[in-house]
Amino acid sequence: MPFFEDHVLDEVRNSVNIVSLVSEYVSLRKRGRNHLARCPFHNEKTPSFNVNEEKQIFMCFGCGLGGDVFKFIMQIEHLSFPESVRFLAERSGIRLPEASSTHPGAVVSNSDTLRRAMAEAVATYHHCLRHTDEGKSALRYLADRGITEETIGRFSLGYSPSGGNYLVPLLQKKGFPLQALEDCGLAKRSEDGNRIYDSFRGRVMFPITDVQGRPVAFGARATDGRPPKYLNSPETRLYNKSRNLFGLSFAKDAIRERGYAILVEGYMDFVIPFQQGVHNLVASLGTSLTPQQVELLGRYTHEAVVSYDPDSAGLAAAQRSLDLFLEGDFRVKVLRLPEGQDPDAFVRASGADAYRERAEAAVPYLEFVLEAAIGNQGALDDPKNKIQVMNTVLPYLARLPSAVERSEYVFRFARRLGIEDRQLLAETKRAAQQKRGRLGEETMARAVSMRTAEKKLLQLLVGHGELQEHILPLCCRQDFEGLAGEKIFAALLEEFDRGGRSGFTDLHRRFAGEPEQDLLAHLEMEEMPESPSPGTAESSLNALRTMRLTAYKQQIVLKIAEAAERNDEETLTHLLEQRVAVDRELVGLSSK
Repeated sequence: MPFFEDHVLDEVRNSVNIVSLVSEYVSLRKRGRNHLARCPFHNEKTPSFNVNEEKQIFMCFGCGLGGDVFKFIMQIEHLSFPESVRFLAERSGIRLPEASSTHPGAVVSNSDTLRRAMAEAVATYHHCLRHTDEGKSALRYLADRGITEETIGRFSLGYSPSGGNYLVPLLQKKGFPLQALEDCGLAKRSEDGNRIYDSFRGRVMFPITDVQGRPVAFGARATDGRPPKYLNSPETRLYNKSRNLFGLSFAKDAIRERGYAILVEGYMDFVIPFQQGVHNLVASLGTSLTPQQVELLGRYTHEAVVSYDPDSAGLAAAQRSLDLFLEGDFRVKVLRLPEGQDPDAFVRASGADAYRERAEAAVPYLEFVLEAAIGNQGALDDPKNKIQVMNTVLPYLARLPSAVERSEYVFRFARRLGIEDRQLLAETKRAAQQKRGRLGEETMARAVSMRTAEKKLLQLLVGHGELQEHILPLCCRQDFEGLAGEKIFAALLEEFDRGGRSGFTDLHRRFAGEPEQDLLAHLEMEEMPESPSPGTAESSLNALRTMRLTAYKQQIVLKIAEAAERNDEETLTHLLEQRVAVDRELVGLSSK
């Protein structure tokens, strides 16, 4: 729950234009009164993500997420509500007052301390690389790998001293708590718990940044051959390796400009091409690509060129990444390099222009999948091998939305495999019929399941505060039990009992980060079907009561049958009285 004063939240909210904010993450285009895009929170082919500048809200009619600028930043940056307030305040240059720890819902966060500790560690390691005797060997290593002084400075590359007791004492002297150093992965504790030491020792340090360029972790490479070759920061409050891409903060503008991103595997595969002018690339942090990383990259482009090492492990990783990119609705190609050359080695040997040319000429993923499948099967003389290749390719062909494009590939692959086109086309159609569907998210299910009368009544009451004085005195909590908007109705009643009214802004603030905010955005974004009159609102209320009473009557009828079977005269008499009372209420409602 938020713990800043309402006027502070309003100041921060009003300082941000939601269209400008969202356009930093997705490409918006104007359509009528809204701005439209493909949703950054779920995979979709048809844009259903709407941003309304007048109301300063967003709403995705595909997955059901919606809300104000705070909700958007919470979702897109994976922040808590207080952290989203700080994020937007910092963006707008607003100085926030100290939050009260006694305020209900107050959350104590030391994320700022962790960020300052990480920034200090980056500066310390950078100093050790450039200005200490021990760092000279690391400098020579980087120079031998072709890294320039300018690149060392641009990426704040560093070196961690080998003794194991350099960084921790230094940062403690600067006032950082030991627990904070452990929490951000800079310090480790011995098994007996009696000794604290530096997590990284005797390694070249590659700072890993978030999309804002803030250091959140390190990749550390050994230069003396001792295992492991690379050692990465553990996952922390700041760092989730599945949700970060190395170099994205440096590359995101170029990715937008070029219209596609090149995906490489390692730190050096990123640094060397970037140094030579290939700026639209990111690295997957030495791990298999994850759905979260694809989602992150999807904020900036939906076209990718996979450029992994040409060895068997790299080819397997490239093929695994294709599935994730296709699930994320990316157009994806594969850049093939000569045997024995990764992007780092190729650029150093052949130059950035040659690498760019190969990226522009990268083969569509279907051709890569076909050639990889043929390579795995060997000779195509055996019909069984042809079937195996075909079965490997068919699921990818089935993903193509265009029947014309699918037919073209079918014909091309049929010639390549030496089988009849009709046979392959028949198999392709069969695979297409087996495509999995996508289930809606729970929040959207709640919005869709909202009854028409409930939706109309909420729109009228929240959107037209003057109607609350006519309708809320007629209501009780029982009228709204079990409804999707039960908590919203309860909030309206509570505020009315205190002599006030609640509008969309008040309720967005009250339900910040909760499922009810999605419903509010859904209601606010939709047009009201009828004029806002007390009669219309009362009619919707009566319809809700009729549905509630009808459901209640059905329960009574079932209980009457059960009591009759048991010959329970006393219970039966009581239930019959209840049914008569309900029937009277229903008759009364029907006459209004």
